[in-house]
Amino acid sequence: MLWNRRAVRITVVLLLLGAVLLAILPNFTGYTSLDGTVNARFTVVAAPIEGVVTATPPKVGTSVPKHTELFTIRNSRIARTAEAQLDADLGAARERLRALEAQIGNLTALRNDLNGRLKEYQQASLANIQQEMVVRQQRIGAAQANQASATADLVRKTTLGATGVVAGSSVEVARAASITAASEQAIAKAELERLNRQLDAVKRGTFVGEGRNDVPYSQQRADEVTIQLATVETQTRSERARVQLLVRQLEIERQRNDTLSLADVRVPFEGVIWRNNVVAGSNVVVGNELIRLLDCRDLFVDILVDETDYDQIRPGDQAEVRLLGSTEIIRGTVVSVRGSSAAVEEVVLAAVPPESRGRNARIRVALEPNGMQTDYANFCQVGRTVQVRIARTNATLPIVSWVKNLWFSIS
Repeated sequence: MLWNRRAVRITVVLLLLGAVLLAILPNFTGYTSLDGTVNARFTVVAAPIEGVVTATPPKVGTSVPKHTELFTIRNSRIARTAEAQLDADLGAARERLRALEAQIGNLTALRNDLNGRLKEYQQASLANIQQEMVVRQQRIGAAQANQASATADLVRKTTLGATGVVAGSSVEVARAASITAASEQAIAKAELERLNRQLDAVKRGTFVGEGRNDVPYSQQRADEVTIQLATVETQTRSERARVQLLVRQLEIERQRNDTLSLADVRVPFEGVIWRNNVVAGSNVVVGNELIRLLDCRDLFVDILVDETDYDQIRPGDQAEVRLLGSTEIIRGTVVSVRGSSAAVEEVVLAAVPPESRGRNARIRVALEPNGMQTDYANFCQVGRTVQVRIARTNATLPIVSWVKNLWFSIS
């Protein structure tokens, strides 16, 4: 018989040994997982304001470029009471500012008029005093002449009186006339000195004289107007600052109302519509989920390996990924290694990670740029099953580790 031949039996044994070697050889050279899943994250596009959706977003599975406008939310029920109040306050403040500026103009004109009158009065006073000084100087000259004449007459009559030619009473009359002339000259000089001082005072703006104040009425009124003008200018600056403040507040309030009344919802990055929850005419409130957008920029694979190999796989290890049913190899890099009891729930994952069936370590492998990232028609292949192989970096054979673990268990 055929089975009784030695060559046939040797061939069968060699085939069996080859099959066993082929089955266990991958475990000697690396780690292989057959239940990996292509995964990606999605972004939830929420309503920024409440209102009504004006247009229906693209259908599920549609690829949308970055910054594409999906739809607009319009809110026509926004309250603008605060904006109207600020607008009214701004209008009133501007009216008060215009009134104050007009008052400043009137007060300035009145002060200029008073200053003009004061200048005219000062010039007239100077001319009057100077004229009086001329008169006084003429009187001094006349007094000097009278004094000289009286003195000469006194000398002559005194001489004649000594000889008895003139009576003594005539001498006394001549002496009185001389004294009177000297007094009139002194009075005239004193009057001239007073006029000089008065002239200097008028030049400085002080008007001295009997029966009047140090300054005229126009000067007093100009001082009052200056004080009032300073007060009004202070009020004007305060009102101008208030107008600027109201303008800024009104601008901010209008921007806020514009933001709350109209919002353009745009795509933050290039992706695929994963889920669409609204249509044209839908009423939404702030925070409502409107669209889920699949992010294909960072694809990764979640796999499970026996936890006994946890220490043999480290972040940064290179991996080979093959889609189930495909022969193309995609390069990847291990980004995280987690234990079997680690909490790994992520609400933003598009696919469900493989379910652990025991003590399995969870490995996440990031995929290098590949064609799946632009395969928007097939949702970037998210959810497909893959086979992942990670080469061993430790030279220790699995049988050695198994023997060590067994010895630890029985010792």
